[in-house]
Amino acid sequence: MTQDILRRIEGLRVELNGACGTHREALLDKLEQAVAVLDSTGRVAPAWARARLADRIDEAVEEQFDNMPV
Repeated sequence: MTQDILRRIEGLRVELNGACGTHREALLDKLEQAVAVLDSTGRVAPAWARARLADRIDEAVEEQFDNMPV
């Protein structure tokens, strides 16, 4: 099972490289779910996957500030 999840995460990496917009967001949702499943088994997700998810959070926070009145 763990190897299947790792393969899925790697597949998502390839898909994410060319994705944008809502498709990218859907892929990031899938990546987040796969990382959570991997975490629940006690395995560590690849660093690039954690970095992508952290970047997603940073982008959301930055977007909130972009819309803040000065």
